[in-house]
Order: sequence, then C-alpha cells, then structure tokens
Amino acid sequence: NGTAGNVGLEALARIVSTDTRIIRVWNPLAATGGKEPEPLEEVKQFAPQAFRVQERAVTEADYAELAQRHAEVQKAVARLRWTGSWYTAFVTIDRRGGRPVDSAFKQQIRTYLERYRVAGYDIAINSPVFIPLDILLFVCVKPGYFRADIKEQLLRVFSSGTLPDGRPAFFHPDEFTFGQPIYLSQIYRTAMTVIGVDSVEVQRFQRWGKTPLRELEDGLLQPGPLEVIRLDNDPSFPENGKIEFELSGGL
Repeated sequence: NGTAGNVGLEALARIVSTDTRIIRVWNPLAATGGKEPEPLEEVKQFAPQAFRVQERAVTEADYAELAQRHAEVQKAVARLRWTGSWYTAFVTIDRRGGRPVDSAFKQQIRTYLERYRVAGYDIAINSPVFIPLDILLFVCVKPGYFRADIKEQLLRVFSSGTLPDGRPAFFHPDEFTFGQPIYLSQIYRTAMTVIGVDSVEVQRFQRWGKTPLRELEDGLLQPGPLEVIRLDNDPSFPENGKIEFELSGGL
C-alpha cells in the first residue's frame, strides 16, 4: 500500500466488518517500511542487462527481429500459422546484396533461430516473392550531348549494381525490401540527375509480364507485404525486370 501503510503505535482502532465476534482492534507496534511502487521508467533503467536483449521468439515480431540480427539479413517478415498438429513460424528473408535464399542459407537461418524458438513450434524459411518491373522511358537529350553517352549513363544509374563513387544504383537489391513501393516521381528524379538529359517521359511502368493495373496513371507500384521489387535489366533474363530507353535530340 506504499507509504500510506506506515501508521503509528495504537493508530488502528476500528475494522470495517459485520462480524459481531470482533470486540477490539489495535496495533501494538508501529507499521514501517512501506514504500511507493518504483516508477516504470526506473524499472526499465535499472533492470538487469539480460532483460534488455530479446532472447526468445514468441510473437511474429520476435521472429522477424531476431532473424534481422543475422549479418546477412536485410529484412525479415514472420507469420505464425497453425499447420495441423503444431504452429509453424514462416520467416521470409530478404538477404543482403540480393543473394539467393538457397537451401544452405535456409538451413543456416533455421539453425540460428533454433535457440530462440518456442518449444513445439516449427520454423520454415522462405525466399521473398520478387516483383520484376517493366519500364520504358522516352528521353530528350540536350543539344551538344551524344545520345550514346547519355544512354550509357542512364543504364548505369538505373542498374542493380553500384555507381563509380561506391553508392548503390537505383535498383540495387538493398534499395528495396518487403512491401516497399516505387514511385514514378523517383524514376523522373533519378533520370533528371544525368547531365545532358533535357526531359523524360515514362511510357511504361508496370509488373513484367502482367497486365497494367493503372500503375502509370497512379504514379505508384505497390508490392504486397512479402513482395520485393526487382529489376536486374539482364537481357538474358528479362523475367528479372527490364528498363528500356528511347532517346531523341542531342547528337
């Protein structure tokens, strides 16, 4: 009861009760030692260090957070599902650098999460659902600039690699993760950073191999919660996303 319970000698004289057998109530000794509850902020501040670090996976957020501690995991999404006889934690991994979530890596993550999982739960590791893009840009080149040079620069800035200064290119795998949308304005802004570009018009902006769903009109392409945008622009594998440029003007 906190400090309100610190009462002096013989301070208690009555009791709230309908029991007629009680003749007298008193306290022959003073009550001491009552303290107010410790504020929650102090509890958090002075709690043992062991309780500051998440060391068990119970909720979906727990599994995702613990998976993301792994050095090769950029982002993780977890879902708990009843699979007939027990619960299974389905953990979808976005691996750094766009590296594949292959069988060996899945086993590595399962082993890593094993120490945290709830007894009786199973763990399944999944790859992201990649969303390949199909983009076409009409680019007008300023006078005095070679179209071939401008196209080369556009291909570089919209690649999935790194730029000469070490920065990731626009479609570098680590630039996008689960559910992260891509806006048409980002395409325009990036294209206009290329010196020699006079104007840009996006003519195609959709999922590769799919019917357009007003992405161009809405200026937005929104992946699902387990989907990740991808554009490798590899002529041998257009199904991994492609971007094309049609240039006019210049030399």
